Amino acid sequence: EARRGLAGLPVDPTPDDGVEVSRMVLAHLAKHDFPTRSPLYAAIARELLDDDEVLALATGVAWHELPPMLLLAAVRHLLIAAPAEPLAAFHADLTENPRPPEEAYPLFREFALRHGDEITALVRSRAIQTNEVLRCACYMPAVALVPGALGTAEIGLVDVGSSAGLGMLLDHYAYDYGAAGSAGPAGAPVRLRCEVRGEVPPPLAAAPPRIAHRVGLDRAPVDVRDPDATRWLRASVWPGQGSRVGLLLGALEAARADPPRIVAGDAVRDLPALLDEVPPELGVCVTTSVVLTYLGSERAAFAAALEEAGRRRPMAWVAYDTTHGIDRIEDAPPWVRALMDSGKVDCALVRLSLLTAAGREDRWLARSGYHGEWIEWMDAPD
Repeated sequence: EARRGLAGLPVDPTPDDGVEVSRMVLAHLAKHDFPTRSPLYAAIARELLDDDEVLALATGVAWHELPPMLLLAAVRHLLIAAPAEPLAAFHADLTENPRPPEEAYPLFREFALRHGDEITALVRSRAIQTNEVLRCACYMPAVALVPGALGTAEIGLVDVGSSAGLGMLLDHYAYDYGAAGSAGPAGAPVRLRCEVRGEVPPPLAAAPPRIAHRVGLDRAPVDVRDPDATRWLRASVWPGQGSRVGLLLGALEAARADPPRIVAGDAVRDLPALLDEVPPELGVCVTTSVVLTYLGSERAAFAAALEEAGRRRPMAWVAYDTTHGIDRIEDAPPWVRALMDSGKVDCALVRLSLLTAAGREDRWLARSGYHGEWIEWMDAPD
């Protein structure tokens, strides 16, 4: 039987999965994601599910690109540039007193159809690139383990799926884990607050790992100095999610002072050359943050490329991804399998993989909120 992906859809997509597949993806989001994260999108989704005319604006891309999310982001992208539009009055980051979500759909429909050509062009030319900086709070402790695992004082960071590169700057941020402690430079302009759940706090060093080389790889890099590109990042953040927009804008402002280097390229084909750039005295650390979910049929090829590179030179791979996106879950420890069997998979997973000539060794570390808002460290202390 073919492997199945999000909402029971095939992992191998067709170039254009059409309205019905978009509806199935939207139904999954409406059931599992929007109700607890975005009341506005939950209300819109309930009516959009039966509106083929509007859903048709998001055809032309494969299901793993999440066409309904592209549609919603395209509408927000246009609204951010036109805050006087009546529909903007429902978006908390565009107005002081947002209107009730249940009243939004007629205006959403009218706006989407009025801007249909623009929305379709955005859907077919953009990708979801949230670049959620708070996720760094959940995988920074994993990256901090890499120097010890590889026996190096400093690391070379290769971030795949970098978007604007905000995750590449994880050593520039201050981290607040409440009673569990803090990390990073105290005077950093960006401070990330993450709730710690469970009985085992994440291991926190006095400072984040020392990164002596960093480069990103993305099929469509976002220039932090480009207002249109950064507006798309903001548009990809769901409305009604508290401080996410403010945190994104603060991180973008900080990144403009010294923009990270990001190479435009393919996650599989162009990865080896960037790995070879890392100076030999540094430990190689590859990071992916909710990237596997979007690779579709290329997911296995990406993992194979990393494993092949590890046979030539030891390296580490820190993966932060959704439960339906992360690979090798069938070989995960009992707590991961119990999570999957329970059906309560409304979280992300954090894993550290060591790739050497002897093969690949996975260490499953934590589960967390999708956007980094909480972490539960599951790896037993040594």
